[in-house]
Amino acid sequence: MTPNQHKIIEVMRDALKSVDEKCDGYREELTYVIAEILEYENAHKVAATDIQKKINGKLSTVAKFLAKERNHKIGTEDQTP
Repeated sequence: MTPNQHKIIEVMRDALKSVDEKCDGYREELTYVIAEILEYENAHKVAATDIQKKINGKLSTVAKFLAKERNHKIGTEDQTP
């Protein structure tokens, strides 16, 4: 990994600390997605890949995770006496 890549990871790691934990596990899920996107970018440099589709897929995964967790939380709150 190049020094520039290390710096990018460090900056992203610091930025993630300030992300609101919108639901349990959100920040962790987002961390995994960012790591995978960085892997896609690295592979894209080596071979021409359709990186935009992969990134869109990962962002969709995070959005679905957040929606599922929010719906679960809302369903739980509705059941309280």
